[in-house]
Amino acid sequence: MFKPSLSTIVTEGTKVAIVSPSDPVYVATQKMREFRVNSVIVTTGNTVQGIFTSKDVLMRVVSQNLSPELTLVEKVMTANPDCATLDTTILDALHIMHDGKFLHIPVLDREGQIAACLDVLQLTHAAIQLVEGGNGTANDMANSVMQRFWDSALALEPPDDELDSRSEASLLMASEAGDGRSSIYPPIIGNSFPFKLQDRKGRVHRFTCGSESLNELVSSVRQRLSIIDEKDIIQILYEDDEGDRVLLTTDTDLAGAVLHAKSSGLKVLKLHIVDESNPNTEVVKPLQELAPRSRNGASSVKIGLMAGAVALSGAAVMVYLKRSRV
Repeated sequence: MFKPSLSTIVTEGTKVAIVSPSDPVYVATQKMREFRVNSVIVTTGNTVQGIFTSKDVLMRVVSQNLSPELTLVEKVMTANPDCATLDTTILDALHIMHDGKFLHIPVLDREGQIAACLDVLQLTHAAIQLVEGGNGTANDMANSVMQRFWDSALALEPPDDELDSRSEASLLMASEAGDGRSSIYPPIIGNSFPFKLQDRKGRVHRFTCGSESLNELVSSVRQRLSIIDEKDIIQILYEDDEGDRVLLTTDTDLAGAVLHAKSSGLKVLKLHIVDESNPNTEVVKPLQELAPRSRNGASSVKIGLMAGAVALSGAAVMVYLKRSRV
């Protein structure tokens, strides 16, 4: 079932962002935005020295109030990352990432050159496609294998107070550690969050979903509310800590909502569906301009660039500004 290797999902046109250890973080974020990726490989010549991801930008730079122009990548990267090869199977790559508890893995070709940098979501999607390509008992067995794999991976996350230099999962906020996660279509490890939704019959649905894709959340809501017709447009609102219902329209809105919930100590985000039959439904649209000003006066251009590189772009900037409030 999992015989196919990484060469089946790494194409010749796969983009890899590469920087040197002496480059500033600002250059790394430029590369991320330019290549539309969430990680850069740090190299000296043809040798991989480390990896620097969007989460590192958030947790090791933004949250520490470090200057992106003055902070060198080598100071905040994960050094000597485990690498896979094009001959590594998809399942083996997932196990390597599970055992090392990291979310990105550089892939080398047969000459030792960098061919790609894959994240756990890409590998999971590839594995799911293999599962869906099967049928009958084989498909059920594959589903079971994938479910056990993710249950094991998520159950073995490091403790709240342990910072593993080789693990992005260990960089999560303490408030999200220990949350139950179980899905045959799992999001990126550490980027999932519990949601709660009440249907029209008054039944409450609690589920865990990724926090970086609004489409993924909409799909989960459709599944739980048995909304099959794609023509039925779903508008999702979340309830913030002040009781307001805020409309989710973009991935950034969702990421911001989850990050705000975590920073507020909420263990679950309560969702609502816009009721077209009730025109009096109060909706508050997220406003970026409401963010407080930063203490160090960082320019909107610099913040905008970093926001474009970070997976939790808008949310990361708003939390950064909030914590830097005068």
